[in-house]
Amino acid sequence: MLPTRSAQVDQRRYSVVQGWLLDTVLAIAVFATLAAMISANLGSDRGPQVVAYLWALLLGALMLIRRRWPLLVLAITVVTLFGYYAAGYPVVGLSVPAVAALFSAAEFGRTRWAIGAACLLLGVGYGVRLLEGQDAALLVGYELANDVLLMAAAIALGTSLRLRRELRENSTRLLRATEDRERAQADAAITAVRADTARELHDSLGHQGTVISMHTDIAREALAVNPDTARQALGVVQETNRAMMGELRRTVRMLRRRNPEHEPGALSGLRDSLLAHLPIEVDTQITLPAGLPADLDTAVYRIIQEALTNVVKHSSAETATVHIHAERDQVQVVIYDPGPARDTRGDPETGYGISGMQERAATLGGSLTAQLEDGAFVVRACLPVDNGATERVREDQNGGWR
Repeated sequence: MLPTRSAQVDQRRYSVVQGWLLDTVLAIAVFATLAAMISANLGSDRGPQVVAYLWALLLGALMLIRRRWPLLVLAITVVTLFGYYAAGYPVVGLSVPAVAALFSAAEFGRTRWAIGAACLLLGVGYGVRLLEGQDAALLVGYELANDVLLMAAAIALGTSLRLRRELRENSTRLLRATEDRERAQADAAITAVRADTARELHDSLGHQGTVISMHTDIAREALAVNPDTARQALGVVQETNRAMMGELRRTVRMLRRRNPEHEPGALSGLRDSLLAHLPIEVDTQITLPAGLPADLDTAVYRIIQEALTNVVKHSSAETATVHIHAERDQVQVVIYDPGPARDTRGDPETGYGISGMQERAATLGGSLTAQLEDGAFVVRACLPVDNGATERVREDQNGGWR
């Protein structure tokens, strides 16, 4: 889990303060080490002077700007070191004055410059000493090895710290990218659940609301002249309202469960739950395979439900036809409304029924069209089915479920 924004700000502030403290300690260490070596007064006839100590102070102070200008620190160190020896001040070696600058250059991504500066110092320094006639065996066999090892260690340590810091930063970026991706996936999943829930409520409650509205009108018109018809219509209203509340409770249970299970197949109750109370006559021809997947079964049911609801709401037809034909790899669903239309249908700005059916079909990898054909309104859906479910076991050709 990545830290919050305020925690990240606090962490950056802490890192800045910690960096300044470390650089201050390093500056003091450089100055103290060089001052002690100057005080030893090795190899010099001039003896320690104020200028020599000021040079040591300068190299120490350079540590305070090493993070921002590592190459400048390295260049000043090399140039002033040559000047220091040219002035004949006490011997302080080559590696000790330069080690902090080499380390800083390597730590902040200037490794090649650090290696070049080390080679320059060693080449010029030992070259001059050899030309002066100093013992070559002592210089090469002892002092050179020590200087090379110390400079190499400083460069290696700086490079190691830089690589570890880059690894930490890359890990942080990777964690942040992972969290962003997971958050986007979670948002997409929530959006999909909302869309599914909205589609389910639209299809089921919209159909039941239409039935309640139709039978309420029937009861109101028949109340004075045919009380029995009114009582039957009110019974349908009561039963449909009970079913609507059941749908709401099932939806709430589904949303509360972490891993909701599929509801039993809806097509098995098509006659009792959908067609029984429609105020139109529905001719059906249904052929279904065995073991129809639950999501496909529900999709077919909801498409039929929404299409027939649209017939009741928008058409003057007294009959409709439902054909369901299953082949080895797909299910074909056709809902035929002979018309004529009662009012404008299919307006995408006023309803979501057709788009909801198309989304439901697309979710299963299928397709759905809804269009006028020779004055009739026809909904056609083609939905893929598992190849294993090929045995047709349920066939019903009914001239009029009501």
